[in-house]
Amino acid sequence: MKKLTALTSILVLLLAGVAFAQADSDPDGLGVYFDVDGLITCSTTTVPFQMVTAYLLITNLSDTFGVSGWETVIDVQGPAVAPAWTLTAGLDVDPSVNGFQVGIGTGVLALPASPAVTLATWAGFIMSPVDVVSFVISNVPGSTSFANSPGYASGSNAGVLIPLQVSSGYPYGAPAAQINACDVIANEDLSFSNVKNLFR
Repeated sequence: MKKLTALTSILVLLLAGVAFAQADSDPDGLGVYFDVDGLITCSTTTVPFQMVTAYLLITNLSDTFGVSGWETVIDVQGPAVAPAWTLTAGLDVDPSVNGFQVGIGTGVLALPASPAVTLATWAGFIMSPVDVVSFVISNVPGSTSFANSPGYASGSNAGVLIPLQVSSGYPYGAPAAQINACDVIANEDLSFSNVKNLFR
């Protein structure tokens, strides 16, 4: 009976985690979320032409001085009307529509360290509740700072470069966040075999 009660408790906790979000506990995670705390990776619309806001966040920042610059590519796939990114701070020098190479500045100019640092905000209108929009995160092709991942520069020294791991969107290239769908897989999601191993 104790095993059944324990199993029930674990399953309730796992289901609650799926219902509320897929927070990334690893350091220096980059993700697109529908809240500023880095918890919600899937959103739905209920009426035609509904506006949706999403946030590009670094979660569990390891640099205590903050962020003086960052780079990534965010490919927004699907029918969004009047989509636009707004930077929290800095200047984007990447000429592409979906690429970001943003310089902010060190010291008091840097984005301050916090559990979830908002790099940019996306807003767009979704024409219908059946329209699916996906956000896919990748590295900047040909970057001289980060060859295989997105990354950021320390808030105290722009020469200290820290790679970012994509917090959701596993395997690499899969959706990191979605509107009107939820095929998002976090990098550390438990498999059912992991749950079974708890009782062996």
